Amino acid sequence: MKIIVREKADADLDHIFGWIAQNNPRAATDMIRRIRARIGKLETPGLARMGRPGLEAGTRELVEPPYIIVYEVHEGSYHTLPTSTTLRVQ
Repeated sequence: MKIIVREKADADLDHIFGWIAQNNPRAATDMIRRIRARIGKLETPGLARMGRPGLEAGTRELVEPPYIIVYEVHEGSYHTLPTSTTLRVQ
């Protein structure tokens, strides 16, 4: 399976990093690594639907506190979805 991180979701990651890095650059780096590692697990066979059902129809959610990664599973790929309050994988 292929993970596709939408441009807006990548921008969300940049925003998360920038906000945390104002006070603690190391914590910002660690958080982004944790989020990307969580998203990366979706490539593992059988784990595409490991997240809980999402609030929006057709989405699923992974929790990496304090963030929620929202994603959709499409035939052969996962997409990250952008949103103002969560990182989305569509």
